[in-house]
Amino acid sequence: MYRELYFAGPRAEHAPSAERRAILERVAAPPLLDTMLKGITALRASGRVTWGQPVLYTFDVRVQGDRAALHDCQDARKAGQADDRTGKRLTHGMPATHMVAALIKGMDGAWRVAKVEQLEEPCSPAA
Repeated sequence: MYRELYFAGPRAEHAPSAERRAILERVAAPPLLDTMLKGITALRASGRVTWGQPVLYTFDVRVQGDRAALHDCQDARKAGQADDRTGKRLTHGMPATHMVAALIKGMDGAWRVAKVEQLEEPCSPAA
């Protein structure tokens, strides 16, 4: 589900605002769900969209009952923000970006990402 989050986000971003929650609810749970919806609204209001996809290197996956956590040492150099009108790339991510995600298992039995946090320290994909 963590990997799917990175595909659902851009789908929601390009969908009409009334459809965004339904797209994201399949992969995200509060508080991340609400954070993503607000972020997409702000991004679109500024005339920006995202481009590309980070390369994910997940590691240290731990599951305890209906909770899980994982680390990701993503390479986001081929992803960022672009001008919605011109398509000009305005930003790009960095390599060795250390992310930590918390997932919860819903009443429907599906896992969803509830929180994603970037750590300050870079990581190594071989970690």
